[in-house]
Amino acid sequence: MTTHLTPASPVHLAPSYATPAWLVRGLTNDPGVLSLYAGRLRLVTATGVVFDAPLGAVERLAFPWYLGASGLRVTVGGHRYRIALHRPHGAGAPPLRLLDVATGSAEDGGPAVHSALEGRRAGRVWRTLLGV
Repeated sequence: MTTHLTPASPVHLAPSYATPAWLVRGLTNDPGVLSLYAGRLRLVTATGVVFDAPLGAVERLAFPWYLGASGLRVTVGGHRYRIALHRPHGAGAPPLRLLDVATGSAEDGGPAVHSALEGRRAGRVWRTLLGV
């Protein structure tokens, strides 16, 4: 899947950047979409919004070296989240409806799933956008 970088402006409804992401919870990993729009970082899974906060409210943001740019740790409102930008082994794909909303469309006809290499590429873009 190609993720499109779009301008963030009050009139534009698409996120400025969005990628498939997995909320890592030990044995289970919830597929979803990580997005940045108008200075807000948001993670949404099939069960709902995990967090949606202005970048100024993000208490901690790190890309641990051992995840090789394909994963990050975010602390928002005192809660710490581990996020993978590549599909963990045995994890499901993000729901197509979330991908359509976040990225504008799924033009290739199927759910976008990041391999480890694509996850590292997405991680490099995230690091640049988030200034980490």
